[in-house]
Amino acid sequence: MTELKKTKKAYPPALEANFVLSAANYKQFPTPLSYEISLLGRSNCGKSSLINRWIGRKTLARVGAAPGRTRLINFFKVIWKTGVNPIYVVDLPGYGYAAAPKEMVESWRKLVTDYLSADRTPRLALLLMDIRRKPQKEELELVDWLKELRVDHQLIATKCDKLPKLKARRSLDAIYRDLGGINRPLAFSSLSGEGRDELIRLVENVQAEKGASSFEPSDG
Repeated sequence: MTELKKTKKAYPPALEANFVLSAANYKQFPTPLSYEISLLGRSNCGKSSLINRWIGRKTLARVGAAPGRTRLINFFKVIWKTGVNPIYVVDLPGYGYAAAPKEMVESWRKLVTDYLSADRTPRLALLLMDIRRKPQKEELELVDWLKELRVDHQLIATKCDKLPKLKARRSLDAIYRDLGGINRPLAFSSLSGEGRDELIRLVENVQAEKGASSFEPSDG
């Protein structure tokens, strides 16, 4: 992936953002759009909060009172500005929730496997991690799996407001070293908005590489 362009430009909220459907199996997946961005992570890593802050909607994705509530794949249709192609933002079920029954965890795993293995449009997978945690076995296996599937991916270190700046930088270094990502992890705070513009620019750059940018006017 290309290096992020350094700019002071601040991005406004998405022009349109709507929930489309929740899929319980691959037969329910919607027809692909020009691009998809999926979010993966442990059940308490802050996926829903990141989606809301990133897209610029307070309640687009439901933030559960307890982890492990997302049991389906949720598809959101997003248009960033007038005249551009819509994309899907895809919220995948969280993993690593110890209180969930084993059968339920296995069903979630199969659902995520079906999605990531499906022959769909170009996409980017965002792997979210709480910046205060060290990478676990699940993250190591998932990064290897994404590489095997040739799915572009970016590590996102959430909740960066929970650590002092120096500790946050050290944690980012450790995550980068342990997971061997292509790019350095991006620090994100759903509370302060830190990392939002950088995430939007990253998505813009990756989509442009694939010729499917949602920031360029559509042909229609």
